[in-house]
Amino acid sequence: MSDQRTDIISYKDFLQKSTKPTVRPCIWKGTDIKAQLDDSLSSDFMGDGRGAVSLVNKDTGDKYGVTPTINAVVQVLAPGEHNNPHKHSNLAIFIVFEGEGYSIINGEKIEWEKGDVFVSPAWLSHEHCNTSDCEKAVLYTIQDVPTVSGMGTWFLEEPVGSGAKHVVKENITNKNDILPEK
Repeated sequence: MSDQRTDIISYKDFLQKSTKPTVRPCIWKGTDIKAQLDDSLSSDFMGDGRGAVSLVNKDTGDKYGVTPTINAVVQVLAPGEHNNPHKHSNLAIFIVFEGEGYSIINGEKIEWEKGDVFVSPAWLSHEHCNTSDCEKAVLYTIQDVPTVSGMGTWFLEEPVGSGAKHVVKENITNKNDILPEK
């Protein structure tokens, strides 16, 4: 007999129970994002010169995405900031909202400026540098973290060489262990 963690249901029940509510459209106002982003830059979470906020549609529940399968992060790099090389099992599409700089992705230097879009495919080492002496760089980042997390295949390594961390509740006893090094 099957154990207590299993069940057998009719296909009709499966179809009815697997339907999910629709995610409603929503908006994040630029002034609100900027205020939160500026606050994140002054926190010590990511180290001096780097900050980030996540945009969350509350309809996605514990997925913390803008949709059930996609998340969005807005990150800021202070003038001259160059972050540690890191990698993760999710992809990252970067939209340069402000500033100029470069990223090194899998050893390839990609120079960017306001209006540019570039991608870091999953599990490639990447780092970002703001080359301005006086202006912040702001990158909107679109990722598939809810998808890879939901499949149990989300891994982070920051900085590169520190060892991959499998981001699932059972493996993370101290949530600070998955935070980026400053």
